[in-house]
Amino acid sequence: MKPNGVPPELLEKYLSGDCTDAEKELVEAWYASLKSEPSYLDHLPEDEQDGIRLETFGNIRKTLDFGEEKPVRRLPWHWLAGIAASVLVAVGLFLAGNLRTVQSPEMTVNGKHDTTKALPMTTFENTGKQIVRHKLPDGSVVTMHPKAVITYRSAFANNKRFVVFSGEGFFDVKKDKTRPFNISSGDMVIRVLGTSFNVRAIESQKKFQVDVVTGSVQVTALDKKLDRQQVVLKPQQQALFELDSKRLISKTLPAQAKKEIYEPVTIVFEETPLKQVVSQLEKRFNVHISLSNPGLTKCGLTANFESQSFASIMEVLCASLEVTYTISNNTFSISGEPCE
Repeated sequence: MKPNGVPPELLEKYLSGDCTDAEKELVEAWYASLKSEPSYLDHLPEDEQDGIRLETFGNIRKTLDFGEEKPVRRLPWHWLAGIAASVLVAVGLFLAGNLRTVQSPEMTVNGKHDTTKALPMTTFENTGKQIVRHKLPDGSVVTMHPKAVITYRSAFANNKRFVVFSGEGFFDVKKDKTRPFNISSGDMVIRVLGTSFNVRAIESQKKFQVDVVTGSVQVTALDKKLDRQQVVLKPQQQALFELDSKRLISKTLPAQAKKEIYEPVTIVFEETPLKQVVSQLEKRFNVHISLSNPGLTKCGLTANFESQSFASIMEVLCASLEVTYTISNNTFSISGEPCE
C-alpha cells in the first residue's frame, strides 16, 4: 500500500531543510511510492537519479504546457514532491545580480549535520560585455560569455559536482574520477569526469549545443514522449538538442581552417602592428574584429601564445595595450587611446 499523501506544510519543510529525519523519510517514501519504487531516490544509481530528475522536469513541463498562455492552475502536490526529491537547484537562476549567495538551511542525515547541503548557493552572472573566466569550488573554470549564468553550492558534495548553467560558456573541468561533474541546462544534462567542452544553452536560439575539445562527455535529454535520449561525445564531436522537437542528435565536425573562439591555437607576435594582429586573429578564428579608433593601428604587440583560446589572447592583448573590448554576437570591438 502506498503511503498517504503528505500535507503541504511538510513538503515546504522538506524543501527548506527544516524537517526531522522521520519527516524526511516520510516525504521520500511517499515520492518513491509515486514512482512505484520501494527504495528512496538517494539509494538509486546516479544514472537512474538523473533519469528521474529529467522525467520529473519533463512531466512538469507537460502538465503546465508552457507552449501557450492558459489560465493559472495549481501544481499537483505530488509534482511538488517530485521537485523536492529531485533537488531543484535551478531556482537559483531566477535570482538577480552578478555574484550572489543564498544561505540554505542546515540539513541532517542520520542525526548528523550534512555540511554540504548547509552551504550557500552561489549564482554568478556575466553582466558585462566581455568574456570572463569564473572559477568553481573544485578548481574547474568556466569561460562565460555575456549574459551567461551559473548556479552551484559554494562547495561541491563528496561524491558529485553539480551546476545549473544557461547562456554560452567553455568548461575546463578538473579531472576527478570519484566525483562526476554534472551540468543541467534546461531539459539537458551533461556529465563528465575531466575534459573541456563548449556549451551553448540560449533559450531564444531554440537549440542547445555541446562541442567537445578534449576528453568525452555524456549528454542526456528527454524527447516529446518523455523517453530518455543519450549520446556520448568525443573530441571534434557535437550534440544538438532542439527545444521545439525535443530531439537530441550528435555529429562529427569536419576539419575547418578557422577555429571557434574556444579552441586553442599557437601564435606568435613580435612588435606586430595591431592591424596585422587583428588580421591574423580573424584568419585563425571565426570572428570579426573592429578598431573603434584608427590610431590604434599604430600599436604594436609582442606576445607568444601557446595553445590559447581567443578569450585568453584578447585578455593579454587588452592588458598589454591598455585597451578594452566589447562583444556583440561574433563581432569584437576594440576601444582605447591611440598609440604614438
